[in-house]
Amino acid sequence: MMKLQAHHVIRKTLYPWGVFELGNGVTLCHECHGRIHAQFNGRPNLSLPLGAEQGDDQDEWAFLFGLLRDDAVRQGLDEDEFYYLGDHMLKFFVHCQGYEDLHGMVMRGEMSRIMFAHEIWRPMPQAWYTNLASEIIKLNL
Repeated sequence: MMKLQAHHVIRKTLYPWGVFELGNGVTLCHECHGRIHAQFNGRPNLSLPLGAEQGDDQDEWAFLFGLLRDDAVRQGLDEDEFYYLGDHMLKFFVHCQGYEDLHGMVMRGEMSRIMFAHEIWRPMPQAWYTNLASEIIKLNL
């Protein structure tokens, strides 16, 4: 018999208020859950960028949020009802990644919350591109 465990996509030590969000949880087998937490499972240093301690993998988050959305679509479920992410969690995502325009789409009901989570963690953060452009401009002056 396979042992199943609950896994928080965004860990409780990084964002404690996400602990009860339906869209912030997936079910994993014991072995897969152990693999996810193998590199780092401690309290993050919030002064460091996400992922600096190898415990917050944005690609993993995008993948897991994408799986939840795919599951809702496959089963014909309402994404926001069954995989709900609260306003406070979405604001945390915007604080980390930007993408205010996509957040506006969610607030207007044009995009589901779980789709928003998948989309903003999939690409590099907007701040990364802004910083890169600033560095290029400095080098060319």
